[in-house]
Amino acid sequence: MYINDLNLQNLVVAEPRESYQAQNMGNRYIEVLVDCPGATGLFTYRLPSQLEIKPGDILSVPFGTQQLGAIAIRLLTTPNIDLPPDKIREVEDVVSVGFFPSSYWELLNRVATYYYTPLIQVIRVALPPGLLGRSQRRIRLTHLSQNDETTKLATLNFLSPVAQQILELLQTQASGDYSFAYLQQKVKLTYRGVRELLRLGLVESYLEAPRLTRPKLQKVVTLIDTSDRDLTVRQREIIEVLRRRGGELWHSELLQICSASSSILKTLAQKGYIVIEEREVLRTEQSPTLTQDQAKTLNTAQTHALATIQSLNKFAQVLLHGVTGSGKTEVYLQAIAPLLHQGKSALVLVPEIGLTPQLTDRFRARFGNRVAVYHSALSEGERYDTWRQMLTGEPQVVIGTRSAIFAPLPKLGLIILDEEHDSSFKQDSPIPTYHARTVAQWRAELENCPLILGSATPSLESWVSVRRQGARRQGA
Repeated sequence: MYINDLNLQNLVVAEPRESYQAQNMGNRYIEVLVDCPGATGLFTYRLPSQLEIKPGDILSVPFGTQQLGAIAIRLLTTPNIDLPPDKIREVEDVVSVGFFPSSYWELLNRVATYYYTPLIQVIRVALPPGLLGRSQRRIRLTHLSQNDETTKLATLNFLSPVAQQILELLQTQASGDYSFAYLQQKVKLTYRGVRELLRLGLVESYLEAPRLTRPKLQKVVTLIDTSDRDLTVRQREIIEVLRRRGGELWHSELLQICSASSSILKTLAQKGYIVIEEREVLRTEQSPTLTQDQAKTLNTAQTHALATIQSLNKFAQVLLHGVTGSGKTEVYLQAIAPLLHQGKSALVLVPEIGLTPQLTDRFRARFGNRVAVYHSALSEGERYDTWRQMLTGEPQVVIGTRSAIFAPLPKLGLIILDEEHDSSFKQDSPIPTYHARTVAQWRAELENCPLILGSATPSLESWVSVRRQGARRQGA
């Protein structure tokens, strides 16, 4: 771990989807941004031979006496520091692969440059809270160290005292699994002993993700046998409920519907009629089920506005100027609808969290579960799972406040700023003190998609910008 005296504002970022093997077999080092207060600049680490690392990956690296999260930035053939290669520490592991497409990287770098903010600080604003948090390194026994007592004793005789202590400690634990931090507290020179055991294949090292990022699991009951030869009347009722509901229900929902206890489901599972297993449930913001809404007939002004927006197939700014109640939201909805059918997504920004529910209801009545909400009032788990849902690449609509401008929506087809004149789109603190409208313009340029600025009282900046854009088109 050594810092390079580099100007982050002039950072050149490699293509994030290419591995170091594909780019250059000589790339043996990686420069990273470390998520640690007070740590500025880039740090150089050696690439372990067993890891495939790409720019944009989230890594775990040794930093002082800690294991910290870091972002892979740039691959190097030789270290950009004047130190012997054997003094440079290795990357521990890859926590998350390929989080940042190249256009997204360019956006983050542009924000860092324009607002004179360290890139790591911009990344912290863009990512869900805690995503770069510390991942815990753990050590566990392999099958080689869990054989007969004679072999165990013979193995111990060939180990160093440190390695013996660690192995014995692991073998006293039922699961044979301890955190590296705990082992460090119990055994001196733990790093050497673990390295020896790893080399002999007696233990393995793995990363446990931060608690925030662990999936939320919920039990589900699946019907696998519809016969009822040896069932009680009560058990038959439960099987019939499952059959009527398509053969699958959440465990808690089934218990509530049938007014049953867990024990009766366990009995059915033992008899082979059902399977009870855990599945991940995304922690996303929930709203009541709404009656499906149909597209409204547009008036002349709305029709003209919609036709103008739909005629655009690349970056352009459109100022949708209309008084409150003039039907701007309906224009938004009808502009987005064909994009979803084309497999594209849309991003809608509102100035305040208080405005989100009413707009979200309108959108969900039209587009159903393809609408997600992303803002700071969500729990950390909700923000993390909503973020992951965006990364699936499914066509969707994300509604949020200014921080949602960093939502990682692939195939972005349209960005909308509703009430674009509102001062809440400006971040006052902490840094970066960005304006969501400015960042939205950059993102629309990078994604080559239209940007709609909606307002009853447009800002002077938007009014002048759009008029200049129109004048340039006429001149062309």
